[in-house]
Amino acid sequence: MKTVLKSIFLIISFSCFSQNSEKKKLNLTFINQCTDEKINPEFDTLLPELSTKLNYEYITVYRKIDDWIAQHTTVVKTKIDTIYIPKILFAGGNELHSQRWAYLNCKKVCNGIETDFYSNGNKRLEGKFAHGKPTYMQHFRKNGILEREEFYKTGEFKPYRENDFDENGDLLEYRIREKFRKKIVIKTFDKEDNLLNTETQKF
Repeated sequence: MKTVLKSIFLIISFSCFSQNSEKKKLNLTFINQCTDEKINPEFDTLLPELSTKLNYEYITVYRKIDDWIAQHTTVVKTKIDTIYIPKILFAGGNELHSQRWAYLNCKKVCNGIETDFYSNGNKRLEGKFAHGKPTYMQHFRKNGILEREEFYKTGEFKPYRENDFDENGDLLEYRIREKFRKKIVIKTFDKEDNLLNTETQKF
């Protein structure tokens, strides 16, 4: 279900909870980092009773930007959490069954080198884009340490290579995605180039 909130659309999904648990209200604060404005929900947000810590609970925030619907998924840590909506977001066309997609930086389509930051000032994301499509992206933890980097072929939706880094910023493992006529093969290697896993997806 989508609820309009001053051009913000909210869908909340929870990864794990008891179906019989009593529901409690969330008191979330939403900050649009493009404008630094606080957006106050005009509706009640409900959350099943879990604990004071919501370790694996996610909220997805949808923003309507011109003829795009942008989205951001983040972890909800407490029932009174503040959700910062980043400047750089993945977006799809707002028409029914749209095939359009791009990355947006606030209201403009990403082009060239684009950088986004956490509310604490550390780098969140940096990438190189061509007309909204990434060729290279880096994702950082809130402490500024590199978490993942992705390499894309021109116009491709998913990266052909992903590198994962540990909490110190050292390479942990990497994945190679190869597309064939009727399948995609994803191979995962450790930092020593040893094959860890092979996954095949048909399409």
